[in-house]
Amino acid sequence: MFSLAAFKYRSVFTTDGGPIERVTAMSLPVLGRAYHQANAFLKSGLVPVMMHAVYGTANGTGSAEDPRVAAHMAISEALERWAFHAASGGAERRRFGFDCDCSSNGMAAYPGPFKSMVRKRAFYEALERFALIGWWDGRIEATHQQSPFPGVSLVRIHHNTGPGEVVMLYRRGAAGTASYGHAAGSTVLAAASRAAVELVRNEFVMMGYRARGALVEPSSFAERRCLHFAGRDGFAEFLERVDRKPGRPAPRWRVVFDGEIDGPWSKYTTVWRTCVEPATTDFADPGKMFFFW
Repeated sequence: MFSLAAFKYRSVFTTDGGPIERVTAMSLPVLGRAYHQANAFLKSGLVPVMMHAVYGTANGTGSAEDPRVAAHMAISEALERWAFHAASGGAERRRFGFDCDCSSNGMAAYPGPFKSMVRKRAFYEALERFALIGWWDGRIEATHQQSPFPGVSLVRIHHNTGPGEVVMLYRRGAAGTASYGHAAGSTVLAAASRAAVELVRNEFVMMGYRARGALVEPSSFAERRCLHFAGRDGFAEFLERVDRKPGRPAPRWRVVFDGEIDGPWSKYTTVWRTCVEPATTDFADPGKMFFFW
């Protein structure tokens, strides 16, 4: 997909008056393929400071075979995070659908020449979350299917709402810890390729947490969920839910907002949100051990 990142992000760093303080990079092989991962950090004051026990403090992360693309993806995600915090707490939060879904579900940022490009990314983000939430809430069926990756299991979520596929990947490591990745795409293979990146990222952060001795208590409900489902009991709950047939009515795909979120970040990229009414808001309840983080 054609990107204007090399041009749009030429002055995105704080040294040139932009919002990005720095970008770090590392290699991160993804199921036999040589990938690079980049982390982008916003300058102080743009978003709340979050202290994480499991995850790092980066505001945006990107992974790609080309390190430059990975860096551009990380910057885009950081700018999206900036837009989310500003818009979700702003005067127009209801217009953007944050009263219906207070999370960043359905948001995407992309510095392309046409807004249809970022809208497509936002759609797949919305579809992934809509299907995942509806499945865990017992409203959508999921089944195991053949995985394109040896040693990795694939589950397809049958959302039946229109075009696009949603899959979950999972596997257990040598230490018994389970890792997951989920994504949407135009085909099962396209979705699985994206989910593979998330799977490896999940494994990476869990390895880092264990390497630190797991001495720091998780600071958010998202981290508590991540650790729970990585363990034996959480993994068993996940498998049981995959095998369980839906017991509730299927959710309707109802779009609450589908448009651009303008702001100071628009100088660098287009931020779009496709907000779809979720099957339940339990995914945002800190007291619920929901398969969502």
